[in-house]
Amino acid sequence: MKTFAFLLSCLCTSWAFAQKPVKSIPFEIFGDHIIIQLSVDGSEPLDFIFDSGDGITVIDEEIADRLHLVKESVVLNEGTVAGSLIKHNKLEIGDYLLEKNIKVYATDLDHLEISLGRDFDGIIGYDLLHHHAVRIDYDNLKFEIYDHGQHPKKGEPVSFKLNTAIPTIAGQVVLNNGESHPGTFFVMTGAGTTLDFNSPFANKYDVIHKTGEHYSYYVKSISDIETKHYEGMVKSFSFGNQKFDDLPIGISQATSGTQAHAKVAGILGNKILSRYNVIFDLPAKLIYFEKNKNFDDHFTVNCSGIDIQLSSDKKKVLIHQVFEGSAAEAVGIETNAELVSIDGQRALTDVNFVEIQKMLVQPGKTIKLLVAQNGEEKSVNLALKPLL
Repeated sequence: MKTFAFLLSCLCTSWAFAQKPVKSIPFEIFGDHIIIQLSVDGSEPLDFIFDSGDGITVIDEEIADRLHLVKESVVLNEGTVAGSLIKHNKLEIGDYLLEKNIKVYATDLDHLEISLGRDFDGIIGYDLLHHHAVRIDYDNLKFEIYDHGQHPKKGEPVSFKLNTAIPTIAGQVVLNNGESHPGTFFVMTGAGTTLDFNSPFANKYDVIHKTGEHYSYYVKSISDIETKHYEGMVKSFSFGNQKFDDLPIGISQATSGTQAHAKVAGILGNKILSRYNVIFDLPAKLIYFEKNKNFDDHFTVNCSGIDIQLSSDKKKVLIHQVFEGSAAEAVGIETNAELVSIDGQRALTDVNFVEIQKMLVQPGKTIKLLVAQNGEEKSVNLALKPLL
């Protein structure tokens, strides 16, 4: 009996040790994006977006030049993005060596920084998941790295398949007219959306006209090309044993890139993923979804009728788009106007970009905006009402 107890104790100790991450670091949530810090070839810590939908590791061209990394010109993203290949790299998180000789591609990320509202130094995804299991603990803002097979088994395991180095899972959508359609969806922590439908799937099932009220605007990917995008609602979306009712969704009209993929229905983004503590296990082809404290949070939709971005010098907040028929259009806000202040707080001085975005999605509230347009400042009261 003593022998059995001893063996059981050893087994438990071994299992507990096996579940200890080889590295655990804090991460930042900026808007809907996960920011982790890593070093390239012994550099100071750099801010990288972690995107499970990123098949290649990318570093901003200015950072690559500053680090004197040797580059070789290449073309990325089906020929839409110019960049450079940097060979023989060493990537580290703190004092932990992720891997040697990962190919890193340098390209200009300014247009993404302007859209996201802050500087960052690169993007990493598959190259990290290929070598390690990763647990994203949204509850405690911890990014945990494990040896494959040594991570905790928490939450519902959902099987996936890789498609162009991106995990895809099976899902089911019920449109507003009651039609139910199965599909596979890219799982992308770097996508600031709930659920987006790829253009071939959207066109095949006429999704735009089966989502009730909807509106359109323009979005960018890693390329600087803007494509039309719609926002609408669906009755439900489910995957595994998980289900979301009355879900705001996006509908892509892209003609190239990930969102034009004909064999994948769309993208499951971080507005849903962040409601779980998520574990990626590539060798087992499983993603674990453990509900976290964010699970029951209300899904926000655009309430202002404006889309904002930074100016090219990143010193101002600009009105990038004004949606037709919105409250913003009604009070005379114009595209390319500068948002000087919101409720008396100076943009980028008193409130950062993400804080401004949050202030613009408070249904039922009236906010005071000071905008500069046509050579003068204009104060308006904007009554926030969901566009969907």
